[in-house]
Amino acid sequence: SGGSAFALNLYKCSLASIGFLMVGFIFNFTISEGIEVDDEEKSSLSWTFESVSYLILSGFIGIIIGDLAWLEALRLLGASRVLIIDTLKPFSAALFGWAILGESVHNAAFSGMILTVLGILVVGLERERYSSDQSASDDEEHQLSSDETEKGKSSERRLEGETLKLRSKSVTSSQSKLEKKSAWEKRRGYALAIGNIFLDTYGSVLTKQHGGRFTSWAINLIRFGSAGMIMIFVSILMRLLKKQDCTTKTEEKTDDAAWYRLPNLDWKGWVKISLGVLFVTFLCPALSNYALFQIALALALTLGSITPLYALFLEWIFHGKHKKPTLRAIGGASLAIGGVIILGIFNGK
Repeated sequence: SGGSAFALNLYKCSLASIGFLMVGFIFNFTISEGIEVDDEEKSSLSWTFESVSYLILSGFIGIIIGDLAWLEALRLLGASRVLIIDTLKPFSAALFGWAILGESVHNAAFSGMILTVLGILVVGLERERYSSDQSASDDEEHQLSSDETEKGKSSERRLEGETLKLRSKSVTSSQSKLEKKSAWEKRRGYALAIGNIFLDTYGSVLTKQHGGRFTSWAINLIRFGSAGMIMIFVSILMRLLKKQDCTTKTEEKTDDAAWYRLPNLDWKGWVKISLGVLFVTFLCPALSNYALFQIALALALTLGSITPLYALFLEWIFHGKHKKPTLRAIGGASLAIGGVIILGIFNGK
């Protein structure tokens, strides 16, 4: 997108919240609306400060901190590695569900969960291997092209070789610094990806504990709406602070690359991001929150982790033969689908 993780998170939360608000007015915000219940039940199903506060806390933990960590890990590690780490989320959910919610998972369902995770892991590792092979192939082609160019150089170019050798030490030093920076970024990316697992899981726990009286639209409106408002406040605050710093200057220079600003994109870029928000931030949470209250936490988050299976075949459809899934990837997808079938049969809480 060209923007920071914060800017992307701000945009998707704000846009999705508008959708949740509109749909909520159509399909109601609480499960008590449109249902005949006595006064005692109705009061227990109404909005309370406590329940709304916990949902806001859930959004802060899972969406602001968790999603920012996930998006930054995505930037540092790439999608394949982050999705591989995400396979730990079902086991984190099983632990949290047992320790906090008192949920137990049927042995057969737990077996299905393991099969699904293994299948996703195989697909993720295969995608990572393919990306590495593709990168190596591109490097090899670039090297061959460079060699051919060098062979065609004149004798004058050869005389410059000595000058290049004199600079080799400084180049080697710079490369060493870059490698150290790259290693540090990878470690930070893995830490953020793992941290997101626990943050997202605990956010789901809070949602399940305190969101039972709300519809899925209301839950998402509170979580994403509050997260969006907090980030808008931070963005405005940073703009004011930046403006104050620039008061001594004759002319304020706008820093479009600042992490708290939305990026400058053409209309096509915004359309692509908005479509991503529609499917990932609007429709997906609407369905997943409904599932959260129907099945155990571990099973719900396991089913929410099968994104690589969709990506595997969507990439083939949109990018053609060079993204055709390998037999190993298809085998991993089949294994995961088998696990999902078992989860569908033994999906009790």
